[in-house]
Amino acid sequence: MIGEAIRCRRKSVGYTQERLAELVSLNPKYLGEIERGEKIISIEALLRIAKAVKTSMPEFFRGL
Repeated sequence: MIGEAIRCRRKSVGYTQERLAELVSLNPKYLGEIERGEKIISIEALLRIAKAVKTSMPEFFRGL
């Protein structure tokens, strides 16, 4: 699941949900819902998250 990959990468760089949400201009509640698989993320938001956590977007799809 994309949300799990985002959570794992977020934690590996030491960001809280609140900090990452702030960096990528998302609501922290929405980011939490994405990580739990409750909401579908847009490509635009996924690109912003990938940049913020210093990874490529395809990394979030590895193993799916």
